Formats: sequence, structure tokens, C-alpha cells
Amino acid sequence: QHGTVLEVRQVRVQDGAMKVVVLGAGIVGLSSALRIMEDCGTAGLDLTIMADKFTPNTTSDVAAGIWCPPRRQMSAREMQWLKWAHEYLTMLLKTPYAPEIGVFLQSGWVAWMHTSVEDPPWKDLVQGYRRPTEWELTHLFPEYKDGFFCTTFMLESRLFLPWASNRLKNLGVKFVERKVQSLDELSVDYDVIINCTGVGAHDVVDDTNVYPSRGQVMRVKAPWVKHWMLLEGKHPYIPGIPYVVGGSNTTLIGGIRQDGKWEWNNDPRDTKKIWDGVTAAFPALKGAEVVEEMTGLRPMREEIRLEKETRNDPVSGRTIQVIHNYGHGANGITWSLGCAKEVALMVKQLLGDQSVKARL
Repeated sequence: QHGTVLEVRQVRVQDGAMKVVVLGAGIVGLSSALRIMEDCGTAGLDLTIMADKFTPNTTSDVAAGIWCPPRRQMSAREMQWLKWAHEYLTMLLKTPYAPEIGVFLQSGWVAWMHTSVEDPPWKDLVQGYRRPTEWELTHLFPEYKDGFFCTTFMLESRLFLPWASNRLKNLGVKFVERKVQSLDELSVDYDVIINCTGVGAHDVVDDTNVYPSRGQVMRVKAPWVKHWMLLEGKHPYIPGIPYVVGGSNTTLIGGIRQDGKWEWNNDPRDTKKIWDGVTAAFPALKGAEVVEEMTGLRPMREEIRLEKETRNDPVSGRTIQVIHNYGHGANGITWSLGCAKEVALMVKQLLGDQSVKARL
């Protein structure tokens, strides 16, 4: 009897299902797919993830993984995304498989050269937010003027993305490796397109407001590093904007932010910049063994584009629903799970509209 029920459900999913494609397989794309499957259920839904790059070759795999929003005023909608992301990470943290998916808590500092601005509106979402002490500014970050300390979530993409991919495959989601030049290519085969193309949106939907901010990082063996430390501003003797992030297996070091540069290859000049900056700020890392180097392109945009758009296929005249979800800048890890919740709500509404039409 159970087999019969299962067979009926499978037939139903294949026959009258709403065909949805998520374009992009970084943290934003996979988070969106995950929350769609978890919040909308599998009935009536046929989901495909399509991308030209999958883990470990996405920009998300290069990310430091600190859950730390940008320091600026937030709209009510942005605060809602942050709260949703925080709730989801809290839930993951309490599961037995949290270490497997790279979710844990870590404390750290941001230090900057300017005298301080007001505290950000999200300070109560992280734990124990405070300004640095005199001892910290004197001994850990000499010559830096201010900053903050807090305990927050870490989400290691290189663990989370493979876990999310396996979970989605187990839920029947299909994965297709393909480079898409335009959304029109997909409008014959799919009813809903979730556009999570990151910096690729510059070409895929001709959004000239999207531009890359190139980052290069190194992973080193430094198990004594138990915190994250991000340094900002022009310092008298520490070059660049070095940062150090303690991970579950390796420590990440970086400090490259090159706006408008589309170059994916590692650059030995940037390797030297990272090493010089990090070892000047944190001399204990001079002896650390380098494990690997990676480069990614942060998808910068003045604001995140998360909205629905109705398009008509130029050939067949079919109406396609597009949900754009891109432009998360240097904070993809921070925004992704919250924005994904809103995407899932939009898909749920479209599913409801479809079932109403079917009944009519």
C-alpha cells in the first residue's frame, strides 16, 4: 500500500508539476533551492539546479564564512532577511550534523582606522557585541582607532555546499551543468526561473549595476588561530586590508578587494600582498604552511535585487515567472539563507496560484 501511494505521488510530480529552475549553484542558489524544497514540499514541484560552476569552484567556496552584515542602516526588509538567516543557522547549529555542514560559533574583531560611527542596527543579532578595549587596541591592533568584537555564526561553504547538494539530490532535485547566456534559453522548458547568477547577472540579464570585486585568499595550517580578525583602513605600517579567519580544518587569510576586475586566476602579486599584510599584523603566522590559494568574484550591487518579474517567451508566447535573487556583494553568506526564505514564500504563492487555476 505504501508503495502505491509513493508511485501515485511520483506520477503526480512528473505530470502536472510546476517546473522550476534555479540558475546558479553558489550559496545563494543552493540556499534558495533548499528553502523552496523545505518550505513548499515536493508535491507539485519539479526542481532543477543549473550552473556552469559547482562546488568547490564557486565564489562561495572562497568566502571566509563569517555571518556579519555590512555596517550601515538597514531597511525593514533587510532586517527581516537577517533575522530569517539567523533563525535558520540557529536551527542548524543545534543539529548533530552541524560540524559536517560547517556551522559553528566563533568570536572575533573588526578593527578600523577611523574614529567610530554609531553601532549597527543588527548588533543584537550577534552575541556579546561591544567596542574594543584599550588593551585590545594597544596590543592586538596597535594604531587602529576603533572597531568591535562579537561572537557570531561561521558557515563554511566548502562543507555546506556539498551537504546542501546531497540533501537536494535526496529530495529528487536534478543538477545540470550548463552555461546559460540568457533567460530566454530556459523559457520553453520551465515555468519559474530563480535567477541566482551572482556576478553573472551582469551578462545573463544585462544588469550593468552588477560588477565584480575580485578577492583572493590562501588557506594555511595555523590551528592556534581561534578567532577571526578583519582590519580596515590605511595603516602606517600594515599594508592593505588583511584578515584572518580560523576554520574547522584550515585558517583562511586574505585582504584583496579589487573592484571591476574580472580575473579568475590567482595572481602571485596578490599572494605577496596578502602574505605581507597578514604577517605584519599577525607575526605568529609567518611560519604557517600554505595549503592552497583561491580566487572569487564578489557580486557587487548597490542593493540586492530580490523581486518577481513576469516575462513572455519571445517564440512560444508562454508566460514565465522569474524571481531575481542576486547582488549580495561581499556578504553572500550573511544574506543567503534569509533571502532564500523570501524566495520560498514567492514560490509557495505561485504554487497556490497554479493549484487554484487547476481547480478552475
